[in-house]
Order: sequence, then structure tokens, then C-alpha cells
Amino acid sequence: MPELLAIVPAYNEATRIAPVIAVLVGLGLPVLVVDDGSHDDTAAAARAAGARVLRKPNGGKGSAILAGSAWAVDQGFRLALFIDGDGQHDPREALRLIAAAKMLDQRGREPFLVIGRRMLRIECQPLHRRFLNRLSSLTVTFFAGRRIIDSQSGFRLCDPALLLRLPLAGRRYDLESEVCVLAGRAGITVTEVPITVIYNDKVSGLHPVWDTLRFLKAAVFAWFRARPWLRRATVSLRPTDAAADRAGIGQPALG
Repeated sequence: MPELLAIVPAYNEATRIAPVIAVLVGLGLPVLVVDDGSHDDTAAAARAAGARVLRKPNGGKGSAILAGSAWAVDQGFRLALFIDGDGQHDPREALRLIAAAKMLDQRGREPFLVIGRRMLRIECQPLHRRFLNRLSSLTVTFFAGRRIIDSQSGFRLCDPALLLRLPLAGRRYDLESEVCVLAGRAGITVTEVPITVIYNDKVSGLHPVWDTLRFLKAAVFAWFRARPWLRRATVSLRPTDAAADRAGIGQPALG
């Protein structure tokens, strides 16, 4: 899909990001790494592996996703594959998300969201993480009005313009839960495809209590914002520059 850009939000992933990029480049995808204020050599490692790098002050994963989305729209990409840079997704499984997107794309230009659902080798996931992920996804399912099994997965594919049109308030991990709620309330097609659970030596940046509470709060507040937004929004339209400004993206530097 020549209109597809791989976007990798990253923070201090110098020792893990290169293999992720190498596989994506090997699949024929252009890659943009959004360096969210890393203190290590993430940017240099990403460039050496074949990615373009967008550097910005640290603002959280959600802000990196929005910055990458704005860059993708500005460069004319119609679709974006989002994948974490820490090696906890198998980048070869991007082909599964791309295949699902192609099938949805054949139906027309209606917006859609493809999520990589972590279910293969799920026994590798710590029990407490499974419980918290399930709790968050049940909450998101309730407020989205449709079943979403893995609302926290960072392996996704959609039109980047769609993310700029959604009334997103979160700028950290909570943004991904907000996207699910707002997409569900808007009647946007959400498809989940199976992907492998991978755990390496990285210590998770998620706090098991505070971030779970943040996910739950994001789901509730997204539901409240959805109603007035749906009355005036046409989510299939590409965003204007003003829409990107309202997303609070700022002006990161491409290096």
C-alpha cells in the first residue's frame, strides 16, 4: 500500500528500536519515528536503521501519535500503521493489519480502525497485566457501545487524519482508549486481528494502578465528549491546519 506510512512513537528505545525499523523497511514501508524527548540515542539509532525521525519535547505517547499523524497527513499519506518501538510487537505481523485494512478499503473511503489484538501466546502476559487490560477493555466496550477486546494495544492502522478529527484530550497512554470509545460512538468500523504477545527485558512504563485509573477516566470523559461532537462532526473529512492546531501538536523538528 504505497499510501501507507509506519509511525513508531518512541522514548528512550535506542537499544530496541533498530530491529523493529529494519523489519518494517524490509516490508517496503516508509518509517517515521517520533522521538518523544528521548535522553538516549533513539534518534540516531532510528536514522541508522532507515527511518526518518521527528523529534519533539517529551509529552507522552499520545502526543507522539498525534505529531506523527499530523506529519503523515501533511506528507499526503492516507493510512498510518502505528507500532511501538520497544520490540513488544512483532513487526512482521504488520501484514495482518495491512490485509485487514485492504479488505475494509475495498468497501470505499469510509473511516476504519484496525487493532492488533494480543491473543497469540497470551500465556506469556503477566496475570496482573491481563486482568488490568481486561478491565480497561470492558470499560471501553461499555462506553464505545461495541465490543473492543484489546483497547490498549499500540499496534494499529487507520487514516491519520481521523485521529486529528477526533476530540481527543489524552496525551499519554490514555489516548488509545479514547480513540476506541470515540470511534465506536461515531459508528466507525473497528476490526481486531490476532497478534502475538511479546515480553522482553523492558520495564513497562505503565503504572498498574494510576494508568488503569487514567484509562477508565479517559473512557468516561470520551463518552461525554462524543455526543456534542457527533452532532457537528463529519469524521471522513481530512483535517484542516486549524484542526491540527486544536490537537495541541505544536511544531516538532524533523531531523
